[in-house]
Amino acid sequence: MMNLHTHTVYSDGTHPPGSIVLRACQGGLEHIAITDHFETTKVPRPLTRDNFPRYMKDIKALKRKYEGRIEVLSGVEIDTNPGRCDHGRLPYDLLNELDVVLFEYASDPMNGGMTLDALKDVRSKLNMPCGLCHWDIDRIFPNEDPAVIADMLSEMDLFVEVSTSDYYTRDGLHFYELGERFFKAFDGKVKLSIGTDTHHRLDEVVNIQKGQEFVRKHGLGRQMLFQ
Repeated sequence: MMNLHTHTVYSDGTHPPGSIVLRACQGGLEHIAITDHFETTKVPRPLTRDNFPRYMKDIKALKRKYEGRIEVLSGVEIDTNPGRCDHGRLPYDLLNELDVVLFEYASDPMNGGMTLDALKDVRSKLNMPCGLCHWDIDRIFPNEDPAVIADMLSEMDLFVEVSTSDYYTRDGLHFYELGERFFKAFDGKVKLSIGTDTHHRLDEVVNIQKGQEFVRKHGLGRQMLFQ
């Protein structure tokens, strides 16, 4: 019962963090993460180091308000495209105050993402759970042995998101369905999350059912982050 991928008015979302958390609580979720885009030119007004303290203050206030009802997590989404995000200048001291970090487009040439090998340096500077979101793994690694990828992710201590957003589909199937062979190889090695990449529709916050069904179908419940 988690959604670890949502956006708010702090980047390119429509709603404030409080509305996201309220909807998650109403929907019976146990974990909700606010993960706004951080210092990327991909979006017009990303979260920056300048408004990071206010961002954290708002999320910490929500943690206190909803304590005992839902776990509220602070996070960001980092673009791995070095042309849009200067990873060498990221304020790691600030980022290490977070509960979770998502990386988008890792090893994805279509979106200019850095390779997993290059991402190792960024990951090594972060001390919280880090994961790969809306990852089209079947397209990115069409000929790779899933066990090899699973071992690499395990070594880097990266979890992988089951993204339930209908934006992340090909040929009528979600990315996680297309990458089923990889998720099977993750069993016992790679942690998983569920995320909706919510931006504008509040009901999207609780749109996790298909992801839950996929996890249950493949017996991956023990791989879930924060279980």
